[in-house]
Amino acid sequence: MTTSEAAASRPAYKRKVRNYLLDVGLQLRYTATIVVVAIFLTAGLGFKMYQATREISRIILFTGLADPATAQELQTQFANSDRVVLWGIIGFGFVLILSISAVGILITHKVVGPLYKISSLFVRLRDNRIGLAPPGLRKGDELQDFYSSFREMHQAVRDRVVEDVRVLGEAVAAIESSAEGRTPAVQRALDELRQLRKRKEDSLEPSDTQP
Repeated sequence: MTTSEAAASRPAYKRKVRNYLLDVGLQLRYTATIVVVAIFLTAGLGFKMYQATREISRIILFTGLADPATAQELQTQFANSDRVVLWGIIGFGFVLILSISAVGILITHKVVGPLYKISSLFVRLRDNRIGLAPPGLRKGDELQDFYSSFREMHQAVRDRVVEDVRVLGEAVAAIESSAEGRTPAVQRALDELRQLRKRKEDSLEPSDTQP
C-alpha cells in the first residue's frame, strides 16, 4: 500500500470537546472570569429592564382605573407581560453565558494549542530527542510569529547537532587512522568521542516520530 493509499484509508480525525481543553485550569479560569463579568452585567441590565417594565405597567394600570370594570383584566395582562419579560431576560442570560463559555474556550484554545505544542517540543529537547522542524500552526491559531521564531530556533539546534556529528565523525576517523603511538589517554579520548557522537546521532529523530 502506498503512502497516498494509506492516507486515504486512514479514518477522518474527529475533534472532540476534550481536544479544546488542552490546559483545563488555564482555559476554565479565564473563561470563568469572562462569564462572571457577563453574569453581573446581564443581571444588572436585566433588573433595570424588569423594573422599567413594571413601572410602565403600573402607570398604564393607574391611567385605566377610571374604568373599574377593566382594572382587574389590565392587572392580569400586565402581570403576565412582566413574567414574559422576566423569563425572556433569564433565557437571554442563560444563552449568553453558554455562548460566552463556548467562545472563551475556543479563543483560549487558539492560544493554549500553540503553547501545548511548544511545551511538548521542549520536553523532547530536554530528553535529547531532536526531530525535524515541527509543522506550522493551523490557520486561525494565535502566536504565529512567536511559533515561527521557535521553529527557527528548533531547526538551528538540530543543524548544529548535525554539524557536531559530522565534525566528531571526522575527528574519530582521523584518530583511528593514526593508530601508531596511540597512548591510553588518546584511546580514552577516542572512546569518549565515539560515545558523544553516538549520543548526538541518537538524538536526531526522523520526521515520522514528530508529535
